[in-house]
Amino acid sequence: MKRNLISIITLAMLSLIIISCNNQERKINKEGVESDKISVKSSILDEYGQLMPNCKNMLTVDVEGIDIADALVYIDNDAGDAYMETEGVGLVPYEASNSISMIVSFEEEGGTKEFEVADKTPAPQVRFFNAETNVIQDYDIENVTAVVVEVVADDKFAELFPEDSEYVITSFTAKQMRGEEELNSIIVESDYSNNQIDLSNLQENAQTDDVIVVSITGLQRIDFEGNAHDVEIPEKMQEINLTVQ
Repeated sequence: MKRNLISIITLAMLSLIIISCNNQERKINKEGVESDKISVKSSILDEYGQLMPNCKNMLTVDVEGIDIADALVYIDNDAGDAYMETEGVGLVPYEASNSISMIVSFEEEGGTKEFEVADKTPAPQVRFFNAETNVIQDYDIENVTAVVVEVVADDKFAELFPEDSEYVITSFTAKQMRGEEELNSIIVESDYSNNQIDLSNLQENAQTDDVIVVSITGLQRIDFEGNAHDVEIPEKMQEINLTVQ
């Protein structure tokens, strides 16, 4: 009797080991569907190879045997939000430099797909233009019309994230310099929310070879829900030297 009991226990343990090995080989996830049955397509992944934090990353998701429109899609461990939209699934990771698991669940079946999240969104760009003609200018500016400094999204980022690519300047300084002498200045430390800086006040009395030095000290990105996210100031925006011609 004792020998039979030992044999039964041994057989049961062997069966568990075999099942465990088979599951590992097939990469069956906790919801019961093989992970390779989930396919994802996205221009965002094609461009960056990862998702952007605090942005709506649009994906086309297909799962073999499941109508994605009827499925529950969410991000595991409350690490982000998932939105079902007509053009696909929108994933919004909360944290940068992280990885998230998207779970697709339908009745008794489901599966997971992991994605890496970038450490930050692409740096925005700065440009300068004639306020009357909107012609983009370079670092040499004319004093006959007001020049505007503008911060806008990287072109590709704006294309892929049209709802997440608005930027606003929250603080800045602008100084009119003649040689080493500071002639005039504008200092804005709060209560500013615009992607443009009008330099006309500093240009009024400027002469040829005067330099207008602009330093952007506060910058935010506005996401698709209207939330503001602080943005690291790119080096090129920390000191912009515009020479009057």
